[in-house]
Amino acid sequence: MLKTRLRTAALVLLVASSGAVASSVPDYPFVHVTGSSFQAVVPDLASLDFEIVVPDADPAAARAVLEARVGEVRDLARQLGIEGDDVVVREVRQGIRKEERAANGAPVYELRCDVHINVRNVANWAALAGGLLGKPNLDGFASAFDRSDMDTIHDELVTQAIQDARRQADVMAAAGGRRVGGLMGATPEALKNLSTAMGLERAEFRRDGGADRARAQDVDREQLLAVPALKLRQPVDVIFRLENLPRRTR
Repeated sequence: MLKTRLRTAALVLLVASSGAVASSVPDYPFVHVTGSSFQAVVPDLASLDFEIVVPDADPAAARAVLEARVGEVRDLARQLGIEGDDVVVREVRQGIRKEERAANGAPVYELRCDVHINVRNVANWAALAGGLLGKPNLDGFASAFDRSDMDTIHDELVTQAIQDARRQADVMAAAGGRRVGGLMGATPEALKNLSTAMGLERAEFRRDGGADRARAQDVDREQLLAVPALKLRQPVDVIFRLENLPRRTR
């Protein structure tokens, strides 16, 4: 769940002069550096996505099984204190398995629906994911993790990245016999989540048919039940004005 947080990518000019004219290259000595920062944080929010898939020659019977599975999912969530609004069951889709027939030659129908569960207390994660993974008709598990204070964490990472950029600029300026002046422009890039995806990718989760269908038995149980640290990196491009070193007085 963790969502990619985009900040304004336009260069923020901090030039105080009201008569300044925008140009591709500043008309003053400058140094352009890329700083970055990193944090590994424990998530406090999570979400679980999966499909309920029921094949049957009788679509009414398939519908009954699907509704029973939905009831079981809601019961487990309720036992864990997960609010009803945090269990979202999306539309039921009905199709026919093209290369599969019942014993009497009748077509085999397939009903499926997507389920999304928000977990606002990650202490419930293992009980929820573990309780659902072994149930019949459930497939395509995918998990995501996030922090409720991600905006604050992002702001801290931007500050640290700019400080890292200034350290690099100080080294380069000193090597050239200059010193770093004011920050003239900064462009934060998108916050990058370096964590390994848990469970199955959402694109694979939504595939239909044959060997491409994500199956529950293919999921690494220990991996799905784990709550991974969020590894966050924030790059930022910065422009500093370069100033001459003060002359030494004799």
